Amino acid sequence: MKIIVIKGNPNSGKTTSIRLVYDLLLYKGAKIDKPRNSGKTYADFDTELLYNGKNIAISSAGDLLKNIHKTVSDHDGCDILITASRNFRRSSLDRIFSDYDVVYIKKEKRGDRENIATAKEVLQHI
Repeated sequence: MKIIVIKGNPNSGKTTSIRLVYDLLLYKGAKIDKPRNSGKTYADFDTELLYNGKNIAISSAGDLLKNIHKTVSDHDGCDILITASRNFRRSSLDRIFSDYDVVYIKKEKRGDRENIATAKEVLQHI
């Protein structure tokens, strides 16, 4: 499984960027495979999509390392996992992701332009 991690400080727009990825994938023809917790507009959410023959999991809950560990376990059968993470030490994340191909995308600023840029960068790795 390939894991795409958007890393950033609290309130930097990680969840908003992940929601944009979700919306863009649906716009490009992705189908919802396993709706889970869609939540409110800005709340964390977790779902799986089918897109271009790939099963893509999207989970925005990355505030705690145990959440990230559970997310990886819950979606282990997927081709790609897109998730968020606060700026934990790289060694802590590497232990969780040690068996996977991981791409880290740094999210520093909040704002529409930055969120769109982050979402486009994620799409380049799918």
